[in-house]
Amino acid sequence: MKHSSSPLSSLRSASLRSLAAASTVAMLTSLLPAHAQALPPPPAPLPGPVPAAGMAPPAPPATYEAALTAQAPVTEGRVSRLLINPYGEVDGLLVGERTLVKFPPHLSQTLQGAVKPGQSVRVFGQSEGAGPNNAGTIKADAIVNLATGQTVIDRPPAFDANPPLPPHLRAAQLRQLTVRGKIAMVLTGPRGEANGVILDDGSIARFAPDSVRMPLEPGASFAANGLGTRNSMGTAIEAIDVGASADSLQPLYSRVR
Repeated sequence: MKHSSSPLSSLRSASLRSLAAASTVAMLTSLLPAHAQALPPPPAPLPGPVPAAGMAPPAPPATYEAALTAQAPVTEGRVSRLLINPYGEVDGLLVGERTLVKFPPHLSQTLQGAVKPGQSVRVFGQSEGAGPNNAGTIKADAIVNLATGQTVIDRPPAFDANPPLPPHLRAAQLRQLTVRGKIAMVLTGPRGEANGVILDDGSIARFAPDSVRMPLEPGASFAANGLGTRNSMGTAIEAIDVGASADSLQPLYSRVR
């Protein structure tokens, strides 16, 4: 004989199921991670500086040239002479008696057209500091002729410019030359390492940094044999042999053929 469930029993079962479901939802909600809850809004940004009333912010420089020359100059003075490298290219100036200004040799013609010895210039760039035997060396970014206003800026070669000669073809243009005299100025690199000298007759001898072991001081006798150029602006060589005199030359390199 089968017994049918009463309405009261059915109601009690439904109530128990609803209570169990509600308890499950409450337990799952309590287990949710903290980051799943709503985050507070980010703080408001701090207010920036407010321009003074009636004053607009300064406009940026209109050109690269204007930006360079808006900086404080590194030096200013009269050009004593143009300096050449062993290939005969102008790659610097001597300002006053002891300040060397370096400039890229691919701008040799431009610099010669803008600046002449005896004219005053203003130089913008970076100081490489003073060596032990000179007043200072400057790597120039821009050189301004104060008499004419012409400005020469360090720029890379133009894209349409002819490529330079390969090193072995450039070396074939050099002559074997000898220079001798008293050291007027010791040339240095960025870390103060000696890499050349200017003699009292204006001749320039370059060599690998710190490759010369003899003392290099203004007034000391110096001679060198090497490869270079002699033109209207003077003589410059890359030294192969050096010494205190032409009779005491010693090779800088172990093999020279």
